[in-house]
Amino acid sequence: MSAKKASTPLSRRTFLAAGSALAALPLLHSPAARALGGNESVSISDYDHNDWPAALNKAFNEGQTVEIPAGLVCENINTGIFIPPGKTLLIRGALKGSGRGRFVLQDGSRVIGEKGGSLYNITLDVRGSNCVIQGVSMSGYGPIMQIYIGGKNNSTLRNLLIDNITVSKANYGILRQGYHNQLDGARITNSRFSDLQGDAIEWNVAINDRNILISDHVIKNIDCTNGKINWGIGIGLAGSTYDNNYPEDQAVKNFVVANITGSNCRQLVHVENGKHFIIRNVKAENITPDFSKKAGLDNATVAIYGCDNFVIDNVSMVNSAGMLIGYGVIKGNYLSIPQNFKLNDIQQDNSSSKYKLRGIQISSGNATSFVAITNLKMQHATLELHNKPQHLFLRNINVMQDAANGPALKLNFDLRKDVRGRFMAKEDTLLSLANIHAVNENGQSSVDIDRVDQHVVNVDNLNFRLPAKRL
Repeated sequence: MSAKKASTPLSRRTFLAAGSALAALPLLHSPAARALGGNESVSISDYDHNDWPAALNKAFNEGQTVEIPAGLVCENINTGIFIPPGKTLLIRGALKGSGRGRFVLQDGSRVIGEKGGSLYNITLDVRGSNCVIQGVSMSGYGPIMQIYIGGKNNSTLRNLLIDNITVSKANYGILRQGYHNQLDGARITNSRFSDLQGDAIEWNVAINDRNILISDHVIKNIDCTNGKINWGIGIGLAGSTYDNNYPEDQAVKNFVVANITGSNCRQLVHVENGKHFIIRNVKAENITPDFSKKAGLDNATVAIYGCDNFVIDNVSMVNSAGMLIGYGVIKGNYLSIPQNFKLNDIQQDNSSSKYKLRGIQISSGNATSFVAITNLKMQHATLELHNKPQHLFLRNINVMQDAANGPALKLNFDLRKDVRGRFMAKEDTLLSLANIHAVNENGQSSVDIDRVDQHVVNVDNLNFRLPAKRL
């Protein structure tokens, strides 16, 4: 993901300059080539081969669906071509440009790929509602992104479908810049992203969007080697400026990220200043510091910064950095702390990793807040909690960490002398621990707990003793 800047600071990540765009539509069950109106399909092969942009514009004036037939390559697409509302570009061959060309999708426009249909160094620029991009392969380092969803008009766009696409050997896959408008209803599904410099999917400063589903993707080999800061994430979503009151109008919200398989990148899923979201069914392997070494990114399978009211469920990590759930920070200022969330069914096995990788590191707090962590199994990793939410529940936790790498379980509640201690809950605090087993490689108890001063402490079936309660 990239950071954002406007008249006020937007986030830690840089706001990419790009053109305009926006889009939406549910999946149609009829054949992709079906015309949406009464006109017949036309084949671009019947038009002037010496000027493909002019040929495409003429074809769109004359046909409901413009087909690029298999085996035909349309070269030098280096200008903007507007797909009229309700019309379809059906690609069975290929379209190529130098990076300056784009197809602009308006209301009801569709770009459909069949039989290996591909775009090279051409951006799809979404500017309308009820748009579809489906089945195409996209590549090329010419444009910043392969699909752009942005625009500066104060408008609402609805029902975008991006489905079954392949993006490889490119910078960004899909980039949404959402500061100026709203996208209500987007499904980004069933796609493959590989060998990218930038993010596979970035939803940036998307403070007005809602009903976003990002699901069923395979992401691999995301490695920023060009020196760009904050490039190189699998899926990233971000709101605007951090605020510990978590106002709705500054957060990215109402989204689901699900069924993600990722490997060979520095960060797989990233959310900053978000609320009301779910991340579930993630499988990760080899999420390590080998990738995007100069991008300035934390190494984590899931990285959450300054978020409220979320669930992370069913995450499996093998030889990978785990989770970082931490503060919202801008230029060294701690502006917010995560609150009101649940982690469930998390597995991490780093037994074959050559690195000492992050386990699960959590900072949480605030006066009225809860954190629930349930059903964790971690090998060669540490579960580490900092600061103090009002109510903290840990259930069914099994953690093993090599003694040389520190404790298996670390609870650091005492931040009274730390500037971040202002986020500590102080009234009606509760600590509830049950069925927790934290050991080193020899099966010995391995915990580090600095202070227990919660008003209510409930424990059951622990393999260690808590320090004496102090108030």
